[in-house]
Amino acid sequence: MPRQFYSENRDCRVIVDCTEFLIQKPNSPAEQQMTFSFYENANTLKGMIGIMPSGTISFISPLYCGSISDKEFFIKSQLMDLLEPNDVVMVDKGSQAEQELQKISCKLKCPKFLKDCIQFDASDRIENCKISNVRVTVERAIS
Repeated sequence: MPRQFYSENRDCRVIVDCTEFLIQKPNSPAEQQMTFSFYENANTLKGMIGIMPSGTISFISPLYCGSISDKEFFIKSQLMDLLEPNDVVMVDKGSQAEQELQKISCKLKCPKFLKDCIQFDASDRIENCKISNVRVTVERAIS
């Protein structure tokens, strides 16, 4: 684990990110609906990849229809079956898996949202930058 990462993310077990693959539009209306992703505004299949803090790919999920929610996708991927108590999972903004991880005594680490504020205070901005700088590694692995 890189020294910089280790000093602030010692308990991080895996850094995950989802990606969507564009597919040909199915002929069946039911299949079109199942594979349509509002995020991509196209028919897709969704996959998730997890890397260890060292950059080694440690998890690749099966592909699911693009219409699946991120929370449902996280649960169906069975990544949680591989985690141990007190592990930290680092994700991008918008993941809704915090409650599921708490049930197995794990933690979720992700950038903060601007809720009712106009901008972040300095400490939140610095923390978000640190998380984003680490998360770029999983995005490189996907590409």
